[in-house]
Amino acid sequence: MKLKIDQMTEQEKDMRLHKFLNAHENQLFPQEDVALYLSCSTHTLQRLRCAGGGIPYSKIGRTVTYKKADVLAYQQKQTYLNTAQLAS
Repeated sequence: MKLKIDQMTEQEKDMRLHKFLNAHENQLFPQEDVALYLSCSTHTLQRLRCAGGGIPYSKIGRTVTYKKADVLAYQQKQTYLNTAQLAS
């Protein structure tokens, strides 16, 4: 059974973030680790998968994984200099 983010200890969260940050760009990570890194919920990632325009992902059976390079590229695309950029 997968451990949900709200069930993780702070030590477990720190360990997962450390593993993500130090991993190779082709390393795959579960949605829980990606949500921790992006400071969002797994529900947000699920919503982005359904709506489209989110982070590319792989799915085998019920397991969803994200490549670190794709997560970093998505984060870079979400960087703005001011709020006017959001309106365009």
